Parts: sequence; structure tokens; C-alpha cells
Amino acid sequence: MIAEIAQPGDDSKTCLVCTITENVRHHFGSTTCLACASFFRRTVSLNIQYICKQSNACPVSFAVRSGCRSCRFQNCLKAGMKTTMVRGKRDINKVPKYVRENMKQGNEMIIRDYATSSFETLHGFPRREEAEKPMENEDVLKLLNITADQLLEYYLELNEKEPCPLRKISFTSFFQLNQQNHFESTVICRSCPGTDLLNPEDVGILFQYTSFANLWIDALWDEIHIEEGKEEMFQKENQENEGMPRLFSDFLTHFYENVGIALRSLNLDIVEYAVLKSFVIWKLGVVDFSTTLKIVAQEHYLGSTVALTEYYKKEKNMDQFEIALRIADLTLLLGPIFNSYREMVNLYEKMQISMNEKMRMEI
Repeated sequence: MIAEIAQPGDDSKTCLVCTITENVRHHFGSTTCLACASFFRRTVSLNIQYICKQSNACPVSFAVRSGCRSCRFQNCLKAGMKTTMVRGKRDINKVPKYVRENMKQGNEMIIRDYATSSFETLHGFPRREEAEKPMENEDVLKLLNITADQLLEYYLELNEKEPCPLRKISFTSFFQLNQQNHFESTVICRSCPGTDLLNPEDVGILFQYTSFANLWIDALWDEIHIEEGKEEMFQKENQENEGMPRLFSDFLTHFYENVGIALRSLNLDIVEYAVLKSFVIWKLGVVDFSTTLKIVAQEHYLGSTVALTEYYKKEKNMDQFEIALRIADLTLLLGPIFNSYREMVNLYEKMQISMNEKMRMEI
């Protein structure tokens, strides 16, 4: 997924773009840090044209790398970085169709701080013409640089871990489990196809939904696959405590009632669940996503649905109508899942406030 293999370097080198001296290597024909190299690749890959709001002479340094992106990109070019060394994404025919269509509405794709009228209608879901002309399963997803089958395989591999059903998550065990989840989610955000195109702010947003899916959605999936006859145990184990532990238990109960029962009724297999998990990671927060994040999310959605459609045809012998209904069932589940996500966020905020108050009392 890396556009150019970084060559060995030493820590004494200085980034010719932002002057930082850490993690400096040779990228795209120049000597830069990884952050500036990622910024350059993202800008060229997505054909982004920035506009300076000042006089095209804004300061660019590691202390203000999130400042004027137009001047930062010009500094990249002045430092000798070559757009031709970014693989494949400069060619308009290799840009996804939903991006090309938006570009045709104007002369260029111009973005001011990732906000532009060209993308105001980009909601992250394929439009009608995209659905009528689906990509082939073996076609390479241009931004992710993998096929739909390979993308599905990636999500299947995410589920190859020790099961942790919902009933095993208690108020006392949560903190240790959350530490492990934080580590696993960080790895996912670093290794997931397309995340190398995202800036740190976008990765931070993606991390929130990844960690939710990796801990809570997986726990729900494991819960509904516990042996038959044990369903009642979950309800009984979460009815005892008061205060913050009780709020935590209430969240578990609501989560199971609002999402778990519906998930159980769908009777998904592991392939369908892998696709659902990808939807949760990339589609749940689409209204809060930046333009770049929406574009990458769209490609994940497209790749996952193409692979799932092919799976339904070959393995389930389903017709187009049955496939459309089944994918609709998965998509509709995102509504109650998002409600539970918001409930989780509120719970975490209350837990943080409670811990802060406890720390003040102990001082």
C-alpha cells in the first residue's frame, strides 16, 4: 500500500519540507519525513488542488504542518518531490468514477481545508448509475490498490482472534479489555487498505468507529454464537450493581436488545458478518467524515459489496433481487448500531467524569 519504498536513512537528516529531523527518509525523489510524504501522496492520489487564503508565502514547518496546505504542497514540489513517482493515481482514468463525475462538474477538484461544494453531495453511498454498472470482482480498487476479493479476505482475517462474548465484559474487566482493544484498533488503522491516504485527524475519527466495531460489535457477534440454552445468562448477569457499574450493565442490556436480537435474527455467516463489520468501520460516521475520508470509505463500501455480491452468486446461488434485499438488511442494521454507538460515547464520557472526580477526592 506504500506508494514508494522508503530507502534507508539516518536520523541526522532533515525534512526538506517541514525541517523536522525525525523519521526522515527518501520519498518521491526528495528527503522528507513520513508525514510530508503521506501528505504529498494523498494530495497527488486524490488530485486535490489547494488554494492559499493568504499570499502564497505561508510558513511551513513541523510545528504548523496542519496550516496552509497549498503552501505545504508547493514546498514539497520545491523540495524536489515528483508527482510522477506517485503510482497510478494521477491518471484521471484510474480515479474512481464517483470522483471523476464530481470533477466533471467543475474545471478542477478544488478543496479548501477539505470543504468544497464539489463534494457536498458525496454522501459515501454509490449512486444509481454506479449500482447499474458494478465493477468486476477481480478489478483493482484504484485507491486501495487491491481487488474486492482481497479486501474481503482482509476483513475475514480481522475476525481470527479469541472470542470475547458480551457477557464476559463487566465494569471491572472492561478497562483491561479496552487497553487490548486500543492496541488492536491502532494496528487496524495503520494496516487497513487506504489509511495511508488519511491525515492524522481522519485516522483519529476512523479509530473511534474501528475500536467500537473491534470490541463491541465483535462481542455481540460472539455472544449470539454461544451454545444454545445459555441466552438467559446474559440478562441475569447484568441486573445487580448500582452507580457507574449499573450504568455499564444497562448499556450492555440495551446494546443486546437493540442490536443483538436483530443481528441474531439475520442469521449471518462469517462472510456476511465481515462485510457488516466493514460497514460499521467505514459507514457509521460518514456524516462526520472529511471529503478524503468519504472517498476512501466509498471505495471500501464498493469493494465489500462487490465481493459480497459475488459470494452470494457463487456460494449461495442467490439472484439479484435476493442479493439486493440481503444487502439492504445489513445496511438497515446500521441505524440501531449507530444509536448504540452514541450510547457508548455517552457512557464513556460519564465514566471519564466519574474517574476524574474520584481522582480529585483522593488528592
